[in-house]
Amino acid sequence: MKIGIIVDGDAESQALKLLTRRVEIKDTQLLDPLYANMQPKDAPGQIARAAKRQIDILIAKGADKIIVLIDREDNRKCADEIAGEIETAFDRLGCANTTVVIKNRKFENWLIADVGVFRKLKARYKVTKSFETAVVPNKADSVADAEALLNQIVVKVVYHKRRDAAQITGLQKVAEIGKNSRSFRRFLRVVGYSTYTNQSKNP
Repeated sequence: MKIGIIVDGDAESQALKLLTRRVEIKDTQLLDPLYANMQPKDAPGQIARAAKRQIDILIAKGADKIIVLIDREDNRKCADEIAGEIETAFDRLGCANTTVVIKNRKFENWLIADVGVFRKLKARYKVTKSFETAVVPNKADSVADAEALLNQIVVKVVYHKRRDAAQITGLQKVAEIGKNSRSFRRFLRVVGYSTYTNQSKNP
C-alpha cells in the first residue's frame, strides 16, 4: 500500500519527510508529504479545494490512501469534529479514501514531543526543567504555543521554521513523539503503525 500525505506548511513538508521516511509499516510506503495552501481557519470546503490538486498528484503516484494533516491552532471545536467536517468536504469533491488528522495545536507541538533531541543539540538548545515539565509525560499537545516554548530554550538566534524543524525531525524517534503527543499517535494509527493499531488515546 502507498499512503500520500498532504500538509499545510511548506517548511513542514520538507521537515516531516525526514521523519515519515523512518516510520516503518509492513507492506506500506509513506510517500513524501506535499504542501497545499490550506488555511486552518477557512471553511471545510475551501480547505478541501486547496488540497485537491495535491490529491490528484499523489493518486497519479499510486497512492491508495490520502492523509491530510492540518493545524488545529485556536479552534475550540474538538479535533474529531473538525476532521469530520473537512472529510465530508473531501467526499463532496469525490476524493475517496481521504482521512484528516488534526495536529494539536500545530506542527511545532510534534517537534517538542521528543525532548531527547534537544539534549543532543546542545549548541542550539538549552533544555530547562520547565520545558520538560510542559511536554512530559504526554502533554505536548497541551502546549498553547509550542513555537514560543522552543524560543525559550534556543541559544542566541530564534527558532527557524525551515532550518530548525528539519534538524529536529532528522533526529526524532517516532516512539518518543508518540509517548507525548496524542495527535501524533492518531496520525500513526491512521497510517497503520502497529503500536497504535487498536487505540491512540493512550501512549
